[in-house]
Amino acid sequence: MSDPYRPGQYPPPGPDQTTRIPPVPGRPMPQRGPRPRPDGQRDKRREYLLKGLGLLLVAVVSGMLWWLIQQGGGSPDSAGAGASGKNKPPAGKYVFTKSTELSGPVRDSNCVEHSYRKVQTFFKTKNCTSLVRQLYSAPVNGKTAFASVAVVVMPTAQDAQDLKSLTEQDDTGNVADLVRDKKVKVGTLSNLSNGFAARVQDATVVIVEANYESGSKDADKQALDDVANDALRLGDELRQPG
Repeated sequence: MSDPYRPGQYPPPGPDQTTRIPPVPGRPMPQRGPRPRPDGQRDKRREYLLKGLGLLLVAVVSGMLWWLIQQGGGSPDSAGAGASGKNKPPAGKYVFTKSTELSGPVRDSNCVEHSYRKVQTFFKTKNCTSLVRQLYSAPVNGKTAFASVAVVVMPTAQDAQDLKSLTEQDDTGNVADLVRDKKVKVGTLSNLSNGFAARVQDATVVIVEANYESGSKDADKQALDDVANDALRLGDELRQPG
């Protein structure tokens, strides 16, 4: 049996002996959060977000525009303008006004009875299917010019072209203007056959004759032809039913 240990029994450690150093408590490792995203990913995410907002804005604006179109402009002014515009001739060089002596367009279905000379003979073999006439007036060079607009519907497009060609020849007659046909009276005029213009579209011929209220001379023909040419556009409203 060995002897029990007593304090001071063993000498202190010499220079060749290593002193034990008590362990030092370690510091806790710091918690690592999620790695920050690279700048490229952040930019891409921002780009997608902006694109999405842009598409949403386009959809909203498109929806509003569609709603406004369905409402006819979305404002009382535009609606009123549309309603009043139905009674106004389309814009052109001269400002034409419908005659107040007529309650509306004069409608017929027999052109033989409302034509003269070779044109009447033409209608006897190829009568029209519809004839609509209206009288207009317009201020021109300090005078009042009257224009009788006739819309003639023929059975075929070829018939319409033949009629137009015939009316453009001299001394062949024409569809009677409303003054010649005694449907309306303009001063002392017996007809409006100084200015002339004609246009064909498919099976429809628009014929215009014009004259000044006080009568005209040969020197006025060019100006009245210009009035008649501008009045051709009025045939579009006469072609509408009603």
